[in-house]
Amino acid sequence: MKTIYLTGFMGSGKSHTGHLLADLLGLSFLDLDAAIEGGAGKTISKIFSDDGEDAFRALETVTLRQTAELPPSVVSTGGGAPCFNDNMEWMNRRGVTVFLDPPISVLVERLETDRAHRPLLQSTNDLDYFIIEKLTSRRHHYEKAQIQVVLSNPNAEVERLLVRLLGFS
Repeated sequence: MKTIYLTGFMGSGKSHTGHLLADLLGLSFLDLDAAIEGGAGKTISKIFSDDGEDAFRALETVTLRQTAELPPSVVSTGGGAPCFNDNMEWMNRRGVTVFLDPPISVLVERLETDRAHRPLLQSTNDLDYFIIEKLTSRRHHYEKAQIQVVLSNPNAEVERLLVRLLGFS
């Protein structure tokens, strides 16, 4: 089995689905953002404010590339990870990529309560507009994934994803 890279917009359920999937497959789970924070010794928000987005994206790419040293795992990437530094192409060569694509209404609902922890959301007043614009600009990167799943309820739909990952459909 190869490493499974879960991609998609912030709030798409990558971490939640990743935990469920890793448990079902008996694999380790890695949240890329948590690994970045652990390695940097500060939060993503602090990295953005102290060092800027370019520095964060460079650190994100280095941390992503380090997953090649792990045994097969489930990796939840940050929402922007596939969109920079040829990361999506790299993940496609190294493992199985999955684009989790919930409806925009689901993203708005999830992100409205989590703004404080999301650096890109802290300066926007119109969350719906921000999500539509940012998702539109990122979608072509996400759609390079080998599997795309419209996932609005990870608990109910992870079995369908598991079936697709294992090649039964």
